[in-house]
Amino acid sequence: MVSAMAATENAGNIATDETGSITESRTRLLVLLGLLYFTQGLPIGLSMEALPVLMRQSGASMDMIALVPLAGLPWILKLFWAPMVDNHWSEAIGRRKSWILPMQAIVMASLAALAFMPLHDTGLWFAFAILVAGSLASATQDTASDGLAAEQLRGAGLAHANALQVGGLMAGFMVGGGGVLMVADMLGQAGTFLVLAVFPLLSLLVGANWREPSSIAVARQARLKETFRRRGIYLLLLMAFVYGGAHAGGLSVTKVFLVDAGWSNYETGTIATLSGLVLVLAGCPLGSVMTARNRWLTMAVGIFLAAVSFVLWGLIAWGAMTIGWLSVAVALGILSVASGLIAVSAATIIMAFGGSGQQAGTDVTVLQSANITGEMVIAGLVVWAAGRFGYAETFGAAALLLVLAILFVVLAARSFSNKH
Repeated sequence: MVSAMAATENAGNIATDETGSITESRTRLLVLLGLLYFTQGLPIGLSMEALPVLMRQSGASMDMIALVPLAGLPWILKLFWAPMVDNHWSEAIGRRKSWILPMQAIVMASLAALAFMPLHDTGLWFAFAILVAGSLASATQDTASDGLAAEQLRGAGLAHANALQVGGLMAGFMVGGGGVLMVADMLGQAGTFLVLAVFPLLSLLVGANWREPSSIAVARQARLKETFRRRGIYLLLLMAFVYGGAHAGGLSVTKVFLVDAGWSNYETGTIATLSGLVLVLAGCPLGSVMTARNRWLTMAVGIFLAAVSFVLWGLIAWGAMTIGWLSVAVALGILSVASGLIAVSAATIIMAFGGSGQQAGTDVTVLQSANITGEMVIAGLVVWAAGRFGYAETFGAAALLLVLAILFVVLAARSFSNKH
C-alpha cells in the first residue's frame, strides 16, 4: 500500500455514460459489484441466523450465543477507518481493487477456517474471532465497493448498482442464514462452509481479472471531518437513519405478531423467506427502474406503499381482516416491494452524494453507518411500542408516521436535484 491523494472520476471512465445504455465495461463492473455485495451478506446471515443455531446444537451456552451478533459491529464502526480506505492504495493494482482483493481473500479464508473449527468448548472463541475477522474484512470491502460504484457510475448505472447492493446483500444474508441451516445436516459443517467459501473465491477471481480505470489525483486527502462539512450532509444523515425503519421495524414486529397469533415457527419462517424473495426479485428490480427515472419520487412511492402495508397489518391486528396466508402474504408482500423501492432509491441518493465529492468511500460509509444504527434503534422501538401499546395501535401509528415521512421527502427533494 502507498499513501496517495483522493481521486476523482476519469473523464474517460464509466462515469461519463449518462445514456443508461449498458456498455461492456459497465456490465463487467456491475457483475463484479453484484458478486461483492452478495458475499458481503454471507457473514451477516451467519452471525444473525445460522451460527447461533449451529452453536446451540453443539452445546454452546446461551451466554456465548448472545455474543455472536456482536460480530456485526464493524458495519457500524467502519466509518472510523473509511478515510484510510480512501487514502491508501497500490497504484499498480488500483485504488479500490487494492482493498477489495485482500478483503475478499480474508472473507474466503475465514469461511474455509470455520469449516474445520469446533463449535464447542474453546473452539467457540476461535470461531467467534474468525467470524469477527470475516465481518471486519467484509465491512471494509464495502467501503471500497461503494466508493468504486460512486466514482465509476452515473445515472441508470448507479441505480442498477444499488439494486444489486440491496438485493445482493439480502440474497447473501438468506444464503448465509437460512440456506446454511437447510444444507447443514446434509453436507455437514465442513462441507457447508467450504461451499460458502466458493462465493468469495469467485468474486476474487472476477475482481482480479477486472481492470480498474485510472484515477486523477486531487489535492486533498479524505478525512472524516470533511464529510460533516459538506452541504446537505445532516439532511442525508437524518434520511439515512430513518429510511430502513419501515423494513427493519416491519419485519421484526410482524414476525413477533404472527407468533403471538399462533403461527408456528415453520409458518413464520416460510412467510419471512417469501418476503425476502419478493424484495430481491420484485422490489429491487422495480426500484432500479424507477430510481433511474426519479430517485425522490421512487422513495415517496415506496413510503406510501409501506404505509398501506401497515394499514393492512393494523386491520389484521384489529380483527377486521382474517389472519390467514392470503392476507399476511399481501400485507408482507407490499411491505417487501416498498422496502425495495425505499432502499434502492435512498442508497442511490447516498451514493450519488458520495460520488459528487472527493472522498466517496468515506462519505457513503458515514451515511451507511447511520442507516444501520437507525435500523437497529427503530426495530427495537417498534417491538417495544407493540408490547407497550398493542399491535394494532403500533401498526396504525407507523402508517401515520410514514405518511408524514412523505412530506420530509418532498422537502428533501427541493434541497437536492434528482442527479445530486
